[in-house]
Amino acid sequence: MTDDDDIIKQTTKLLVVGNTLQRKCSYCSRELKMELFRSHCYYIYCNSLWSRFKVATLNRLKICHNGILKRLLRLPRWSSSSLAFARNGVNTLDVIRRHSAFSLRSRVELYTNSIITSVRQSSAFVCGPIQQRWLGLLFVYNVG
Repeated sequence: MTDDDDIIKQTTKLLVVGNTLQRKCSYCSRELKMELFRSHCYYIYCNSLWSRFKVATLNRLKICHNGILKRLLRLPRWSSSSLAFARNGVNTLDVIRRHSAFSLRSRVELYTNSIITSVRQSSAFVCGPIQQRWLGLLFVYNVG
């Protein structure tokens, strides 16, 4: 089972939100647009639990996220997304996913509930796909 269907649903939701923001906020200030972008485009439901998906599916979500920001700011399609995110003080999808993974991982590690503690200490969790995805998102491994 993969998380592709969930990512596709989130992409569709994000497209609807982005189109609504673009339509309703054409005369808003840049600051208001960025605040609306933060409040409506940062929450990607259950993204910290995605562990098995096609890279192409996640890339479509990233392209959608980048496109919404560019359309809100009326930037050309060929302009740099990373520069637009940096100049406007908003997080990219990769940063949002890292924050979500860190937050959930921290909460799982702090819980003292006996069931969560036993799951957390099991080899299925320690070596499982979610833990591996979290480690991949949160840590950069230098090889060589």
